Amino acid sequence: MDGIARLVAQRLGTRLGQPVVVDSKPGAGGTVGMMLAAKAPADGHTLVIAADSYLTVTPRLMPAGAFQPTNALMPVVELGSSPMVLVVNPSLGVRTLPEYLAKVRGRPGTVTYGSAGSGSPHHLFMAMLDQQLGLKQVHVPYKGGAQAFADLLGGHVDSMFIVMSTAEPYIKSGKVIALGVSGSRRLAEQPNVPAIGEIAPGYESEFWFAILAPKGTPPAVVTRLNREIGAVLAEAKVTQGMQAIGVTPASGGTPDALVQKLRQEDAKMDKLIRSIGLKPE
Repeated sequence: MDGIARLVAQRLGTRLGQPVVVDSKPGAGGTVGMMLAAKAPADGHTLVIAADSYLTVTPRLMPAGAFQPTNALMPVVELGSSPMVLVVNPSLGVRTLPEYLAKVRGRPGTVTYGSAGSGSPHHLFMAMLDQQLGLKQVHVPYKGGAQAFADLLGGHVDSMFIVMSTAEPYIKSGKVIALGVSGSRRLAEQPNVPAIGEIAPGYESEFWFAILAPKGTPPAVVTRLNREIGAVLAEAKVTQGMQAIGVTPASGGTPDALVQKLRQEDAKMDKLIRSIGLKPE
C-alpha cells in the first residue's frame, strides 16, 4: 500500500496546494495505522489507506472489545483493486486449473497450500474456492507471505495465491506455474492465464484499497477529498504507476457507493469466516 500512497500523495498535494506526507504505520493487520488516524482531528488533514481485509476480516479475529475501524472511520474514496494468481510448484505435476482441480479431488486432504496466516487474503481466497467447488485442501499458515512463497518455491507446499507482481518473474522462469487469476478478468501481463471464473463460474475475489477519514469529518471536506482523489486516479501517470504494481485504479465513485461496497464485503467475509470456523486469537 505504500506504493499506492506515494503515487496518490504526490499528485493530491499538487491539486490541494499543500504537501501530502505519507507516514507508514504497519502492525496488527493495519489496526495500528487506523487507530492513529481515528484519534486525529476530524478536519480532513489526516487520512488513512486501508485494505478491505483491515475493515472486514481483522476486526473479527481480534479479542472482544478491540478497536472497530468502521465505528471510528468514515469512507472517502476507493483507490483500486488487485487480484491474486493461483500458482503451483511444477513438482505437483499439473499445468492447468482443470488438472489441478482433478488432482485435489483425486487426493482429498493431501494437496497443501500456503498462506500469510489464518485469515489472510491468501487463505480466504483459497477457502472460497474450496467452498464453492467442494474441495478439501490442507491449509499451511506462515508468519508472512514471503515465507510461504519461499516454501512454495522449495516444494514444501503445493500451491498458493500470490500477487502477480511477486509471482511474474517466477512464472516466466518456470519456477512456478500460473493456473488462474482470482479476479473477474485476465491480466494484461499474463493473457494466457485464465480467470478462475472461466472454469469455476461465479468465483471472483480481489482485495481492494480505500481512503478513510476520522469519523465526524465535515461532509464538504469529504466531498472535496473524494473529488480530488478521484481526479488523481484518472491521471495517466498515476494509472500507469498503479498498474505497474498490480493494482487497477478505481474509476471514482462516491463515499456512499464505498459504504455500500464495504457492507457487501463485510457480509461476505462474515459468512465465510463463520463457515470455516476462524475465531479471535
